[in-house]
Amino acid sequence: MMPLEVPAPTKLYSVNEAAKVLGVSRVTLWKAIYDGKLPVIRYAKWVFVSEHDLQEWKAKHYRAEMARRRGKSRKQEEKG
Repeated sequence: MMPLEVPAPTKLYSVNEAAKVLGVSRVTLWKAIYDGKLPVIRYAKWVFVSEHDLQEWKAKHYRAEMARRRGKSRKQEEKG
């Protein structure tokens, strides 16, 4: 196993901390992680997200995903 190499200085957040920092749900972050949209650092059983990756994901994916979800809910309301 290769040693963990993290460029310094890098702030790491747990998924719970990252959700609080961004103001999103933990489920939203876990979905992004499982979909491969948010890179993580795994250390034993712990999962961390770098501050840089977190901000980059929010800028690229989060706003687009929320807009898509809002669009779906509006379409569902129009049908109903």
